[in-house]
Amino acid sequence: MKKPIVMLLVFVLISAISMAMISPARAAFNLGDWRPPYVSKDSIVIYEDGTTASSIVGLSNDVHPVITMNVSKIIFEFYQIGKNKTLDLSANPYQLQHDQQGIFTVSFTADGTEFYSGIQFDYNLIIEWVNATTGPKKVVGSWEYPRWWTGMPAFEVYPVARVDADDSVEKYYSYYDYYWWYSWQSILAQQKSTQAVIEKDLGDTYYDRGDYASALTKYDLANTLWEEALAAEKDWRSKDETADLNQSLTLSEAQLTTAKASMKEADAAVIEANAAMMTANATKIQADAALVNAYGWYFIGIGFAIGWTLMGIGVIIYSWRRPKPPV
Repeated sequence: MKKPIVMLLVFVLISAISMAMISPARAAFNLGDWRPPYVSKDSIVIYEDGTTASSIVGLSNDVHPVITMNVSKIIFEFYQIGKNKTLDLSANPYQLQHDQQGIFTVSFTADGTEFYSGIQFDYNLIIEWVNATTGPKKVVGSWEYPRWWTGMPAFEVYPVARVDADDSVEKYYSYYDYYWWYSWQSILAQQKSTQAVIEKDLGDTYYDRGDYASALTKYDLANTLWEEALAAEKDWRSKDETADLNQSLTLSEAQLTTAKASMKEADAAVIEANAAMMTANATKIQADAALVNAYGWYFIGIGFAIGWTLMGIGVIIYSWRRPKPPV
């Protein structure tokens, strides 16, 4: 009784080991990323209708060292529309040894008739592998990764007009963010910039209705108005600067004329001062001559006075010493 039980347990153990050895290998997802050209917005990857959508997928074989994976298909399953976008390697499977990593690129046309605008599509990433790389092949395993598990964004396709409208409104915001609070000096520039805001708001109305062509027209007009506002402001400021320059030049010329007149007045004052100095010098010369003349008459008077005085003294002495006549 015990022998059959032991044999049964051995059989179950061997079966379990065998099942483990032949069970499908698990591919470890390493990375997934959509490639340009696309727009990334609010965790959505957006391709323009008719362009090529492309994604890279990184996988590694992290199962038992003796098990090799022969990757035959990388599938993006868009289950909402029942469409698969597949990289088919069935004719020449890619072999992944243990701990080996493979990088795969899945590309397809972003067709607006399949991925209609306004819907963000979810998807699963499916990996399939086969039993061999040559001869008869059969699928021996697959692994499915939900999009939320991979961390990849949702998928959407925009019609061409919507992409162009988005590009145009981005340009508008560049103008608006920089120039809206700008101190416009030109009245025309103020009017143009205000009209640009109005046209953009009208474009938003068309955009919300799904009329992207009309929205694009309004956005483009808004950008044209911004450009015209800047041109009007530049023209106004150029004229204003020219007027200021002319006024400055006129003022400078007037100041120069005044300076020249002041210089002439100064020159005249110098000439007048020189003349006065010459007159003063002549007067001084005359005064000096008069003084010399006065000194001459003074000394002549002194001479006469001394002469007369000496003559008087002589007469007195003569009279005193004159001999008396005989009696």
